[in-house]
Amino acid sequence: MTSYVSVSTAAYDGYGFDKILPSLARCGVRHVEFAFIEGYVQAFTDSDFTDHFAKDLKSQMQRHGQECRYFSGHIDLGSEDASDRLEARCRFAARLGASYVITNAATLERGDAFFRQADTLAAIARKYEVRVLLENPGNGEPNVLDHAGDVPGLLERLDRDAFGINYDVGNLLSHCPDREPLSDASEAMSSANHFHLKPCVRTADGFDFVAFGKGDLDDTEIAAVLLKQGKPFSLELPFRLHRDANAQPWRDEKPLPLEVIESRVTRSLQELALLSEHA
Repeated sequence: MTSYVSVSTAAYDGYGFDKILPSLARCGVRHVEFAFIEGYVQAFTDSDFTDHFAKDLKSQMQRHGQECRYFSGHIDLGSEDASDRLEARCRFAARLGASYVITNAATLERGDAFFRQADTLAAIARKYEVRVLLENPGNGEPNVLDHAGDVPGLLERLDRDAFGINYDVGNLLSHCPDREPLSDASEAMSSANHFHLKPCVRTADGFDFVAFGKGDLDDTEIAAVLLKQGKPFSLELPFRLHRDANAQPWRDEKPLPLEVIESRVTRSLQELALLSEHA
């Protein structure tokens, strides 16, 4: 079976899309996952999600033979303004041609609010003909979706046509350090609609993010199973990002040189290609 594999623009934090998309094309990437994640990439606001911007990005993708099926726009869906913020992301993603919007569910503190407005959020997803994929976070703050064990109970309370799961094993390492990551990822296989692979290494100060195949966890083992099952996933690769000892994100002061990013993306895709030959 063949998986739909994307590469996230998070690898290029600090660069404009006029540089990012041609660079991804040079690396052989045709499936792009746009990442608009607060605290993870260069600052932006909801007002940036305009039809004009979406049209420009789609035109750039078309020039490079690219498409976007998955869009990452993480917010807390338990917040008071969640419906407006989700609508901005769903509308923008739909204009790009995406079918899925990846975001977080809600902190445990805001869990009740999330479930109260879940029907409204589901209606927004249906309006724009996208599906909202909820992702387990990595910041250590208790969430309604902390790990794979939370998935069945969560989905029972939601409209399954509007909501699904994006599982991120890289987030699990910092968010739930006491859980066995490969076992948790295996548990998520049957219920998750999409995976993020975000290889990382533990340091004395927290976590650094690295190329595929270079992390502490054997991400290649997870990818091999995903490829065999034909389950879609994305290489997130946020090279500029780090997490401190308390799982809080921080970013290098300056972007990485473009040639360094391209080298790491290319190396990651080469490692993945080796697995694909045996899937």
